[in-house]
Amino acid sequence: MLYKHFDGQYRQHKNTDIIFIGGYCSLIALNSSGAELFWTVTGDVISAITCLSYENNEGYVNDIVVGSEDCTVRIFRNESIVQELSETDVVTRLVSLGEEYFGYGLRNGTIGVYNKVNRIWRIKSKNKPICFIGHDINQDGCEELICGWDNGKIDARLRSNGVVILKIQLDACVAGMAVGDYYGFCNILLICTVEGDIQCFSLHKSKNNVTLESSEDALRHLITKRQNLLLEIQSINENKCLSELSKTEIQRSNVSVIKANTELQTKLEVSPNKPCVNLTIQTNNNTPLRCVVLFAEGIFNEESYVVHPPENNSYTSSFLVELKPTRDMTTDLFIRAYAMPLIRSSDRNSYYLLSCTQLLPQFCLYRLLSQNSKLDYQTDLNSLQSTVFFVVHERPQRLAIWLNQNFILETNITVDENSTLSVVFEELRPARMYIPTINQTLNNSDIKQQNSSERLLHIIMTSKGEITIKTDNLELAANLLQSISRYFNITELSSICNFPKLFNTLEELIEMSNSYSSTQQQALVEMTSKSETIKELIVKAEDYRLNGNWKSLKKTIQLLSAANHDILSNYYSRMTDYEASNNCLKCINQIIEHVSSLRVGKYKTNVINMCRNALKENNIGALKKIIRTGSN
Repeated sequence: MLYKHFDGQYRQHKNTDIIFIGGYCSLIALNSSGAELFWTVTGDVISAITCLSYENNEGYVNDIVVGSEDCTVRIFRNESIVQELSETDVVTRLVSLGEEYFGYGLRNGTIGVYNKVNRIWRIKSKNKPICFIGHDINQDGCEELICGWDNGKIDARLRSNGVVILKIQLDACVAGMAVGDYYGFCNILLICTVEGDIQCFSLHKSKNNVTLESSEDALRHLITKRQNLLLEIQSINENKCLSELSKTEIQRSNVSVIKANTELQTKLEVSPNKPCVNLTIQTNNNTPLRCVVLFAEGIFNEESYVVHPPENNSYTSSFLVELKPTRDMTTDLFIRAYAMPLIRSSDRNSYYLLSCTQLLPQFCLYRLLSQNSKLDYQTDLNSLQSTVFFVVHERPQRLAIWLNQNFILETNITVDENSTLSVVFEELRPARMYIPTINQTLNNSDIKQQNSSERLLHIIMTSKGEITIKTDNLELAANLLQSISRYFNITELSSICNFPKLFNTLEELIEMSNSYSSTQQQALVEMTSKSETIKELIVKAEDYRLNGNWKSLKKTIQLLSAANHDILSNYYSRMTDYEASNNCLKCINQIIEHVSSLRVGKYKTNVINMCRNALKENNIGALKKIIRTGSN
């Protein structure tokens, strides 16, 4: 939840107090009188909200930054998503740092700062960030990121580079922080702990356990930098000397040497047997490798992966690593390999460090099956009833280039002039289905398995610019359309879609949601009645006790116990129905979010608003038409 007073203009509202509420895949804004200003959907449950207010070429701008449990940060402007940023874990904290900067915190202990869509810096800790606040401590005109951690530590970092300029250590976990004037003192940092303690610190004086720009940290940083420079100078001198020595002299000089042209080579290919991408890492001249370290966001646990064969093994010059991305996103793989010298010195632990970078395409977990669907997979493709159709002012050759860049292909796809592009892919990752959610909600553990046709992806483009995407995976279709529109620089795009299974699922979800709502209302009425009964029984029991009527008192207490048991059972039933209702609501909002992503620009915003109105009116027929055509 976020409260904001807008002095400027926000969606035609001036000098307005607005409260933003994040829910189950939805974001709603209300004014001071409770009137709804706007409503929109997100990809998952909203976990953090903040607001950016700044001026640019368009004038005074207010952007709403939303973090959700699908590890994504979305930036809204006038109900439309202008940017999406993928992170490595659930976004738990967001705070504005002035202008276009904002700080973020993740569940895995990562904190950092973004400037618009550019990440300025980030650090990762074994502790978890609990609360954020932004304040200009050093009076440089820029707000610093002040973070409270679960181990009682509070630190303030420069938004430009993450350098720590303030440290405070408390004895208990931080619960909350605020900066303000307190008892006549300006810029006081108020910190509340989970133990109930409230402590105040001045942000401009070094006192107690507050440390500004720790000299020990500065000295440690300078020592580390000095050691790195000395090692670099030593390496330069050794290389200079080695260039003047013969091979025999090198062996006598007791130094480690590898071939001068040694470099890392990488290759990506989709596994023919497993649902993964095979990454081959090798040297170009068969130089053996001792170990390989990979760094990537969103692929490995703790963002790193190490291949380290046991000691005294026959070391190889090539390693194979299986990659299994959980989401369709472009990722940079940073690879470091330790090469074993051909001529070793007495120092057996001396290795040469080789490094390179490999780009992992967005749709890497899709195996190309055919470039001629009319001859190969026609039977399976005929059973694909879910389609998305839209028109772009481009040639099939341009879409072929997009395919080559966003999929892993053995050979590049080529298209002849005035011909139709038709490719078939197999989805290796299990598709995100909504049917299992319904089955689980109904306490049915049988999850529907995907048929072979449900794992197929068929992309067609004619010479007229007509593109058809056939897949039963709604989220995949939305991701494909958004990626194509970005590649072609399309800002406004409408489409026509048909997802028969989705319509049935959506109708069932709405019926279940309405059923749960009515059940909850009935349970609430019963609970109110039981509460009144309990109050009456308590009064009677007290009267019987005062009058010494022990027989009636015993009977009344038995009735009171039964009524209390009934009200507890009613409560647990209400909680179960509440969770099931929220799951239904979450699925409905996710479907609306993905359906709206089948359009771009104003068409996307219009679909969200029209779906909202149709749901309010419980008009399922109109909702299906809006999803199918993008209009009512």
